[in-house]
Amino acid sequence: MSVPIGHENVVVVGLDGSDSAERAVRWAAVEAVRRGAPLRIVHAELALPADALDMTGMARAALHEEAMSWVQKAAAEAQEVAPGVDVQVHVEVNTAAWLLEQESATAALVVVGSRGLGGFTGLMVGSVAVALSCHAKCPLVVVRGADPVPDGPVVVGINGSPQNWHVLDRAFEEAEARGTWLVGVHAWHPPMRNARIAESIGIVWTELDNVRQALVRQRLEACADRHPGVRVETHVVHGSPAQRLVEHAQGASLLVVGSRGAGGLRGTLLGSTSQAVLRQAPCPVLLVRPALDEQMGAVGGADWETGRRRSRCPVSAVPSPQPGVGLDQR
Repeated sequence: MSVPIGHENVVVVGLDGSDSAERAVRWAAVEAVRRGAPLRIVHAELALPADALDMTGMARAALHEEAMSWVQKAAAEAQEVAPGVDVQVHVEVNTAAWLLEQESATAALVVVGSRGLGGFTGLMVGSVAVALSCHAKCPLVVVRGADPVPDGPVVVGINGSPQNWHVLDRAFEEAEARGTWLVGVHAWHPPMRNARIAESIGIVWTELDNVRQALVRQRLEACADRHPGVRVETHVVHGSPAQRLVEHAQGASLLVVGSRGAGGLRGTLLGSTSQAVLRQAPCPVLLVRPALDEQMGAVGGADWETGRRRSRCPVSAVPSPQPGVGLDQR
C-alpha cells in the first residue's frame, strides 16, 4: 500500500470510549496488519474548564485513569481481532480534532468512528470526522456500518476531474490488497428529465450513456494497467452521484471518494458528494486527499465537463490503454 511522501507507515486511530470508536479500532487493527504497519491508538484526554479548581489533582487523575482504561481496553481488542499487530498508544490533553490532525501530518492513514461520545444521536457523522475530512494531511477512513463486510468489493466514484485519477488509483490499490473486485460508479444528470421529450429534439439518452461509458472505460483501463489482477465492473447511471454511490456500496468492504468534487472551487474543502457519502454510507469510507494531483499539475487528457486539458494519470507514468483490457460491465 502506498504511503504519502514524507509520512511513516503507521495507522492512527482515534479513540474516545464510544462504541463507534471501538469499531474503528477493530477495523484499523485489521488494516494495520494488512499494511504491515503498527497501530497507534490516540486519545485526546478531556481538559478541565479554565475556572475549575483542582487543587489536589484528583479530577485530573480521574480523567487520566479513565483515558488509560479506554486505551488499554482498545489495545486488547486490537490484539484480539488482529493477533500480532504492533500496538502503540498516545494520550494527550487536547481536543480530538487538533490532535488527530497533527497525527495525520506523519501517518499513512487516520481512522475514526462515524460518531463520538459527544454527538447527538440524530447526527449521522461526528464533528471530529467532519473536521478531519477537511483538514487531515493523509487519507482518512470514517468507519461506518455496524457489520463490516471484509470480502465485499471496493466501490469508487468516477468523474471527469483531474483529482479523480489519484482516487481511482488508490481504489485499485485497496481492491488489490483485499483480494476483491472494484466497482466503478459514474452518475450523471441527463439534460432533460423526460427521455421522449429529449429524443423529440434530437437528444438520445442511450447515445449519451454510451459516450460516458467509453470515457469511464478509458479512465479505468489507464489505471487497470497498474493493477492487472483486479476485476472491474462499471456502472453508468442517472441521478445524484452520492445517492448512487451509497446504493452501490451496500455490501461493500470500502467506499473510496475524493475530498473535492469535479466542479468545486479551490476554497471548498470538501465536495458535496463526499459530504453526503460521509453522512449516509453503509460501509467504511476512505477519503483521498488531492495533494498529489495538485503537485503534479495539469498535463494531457481532458476534463469531461469543461473540455480543458487535464492530467492523464498523475500518480505515475501510465502507458496508453491497450486494446482488449477486460472490464466487466453491468
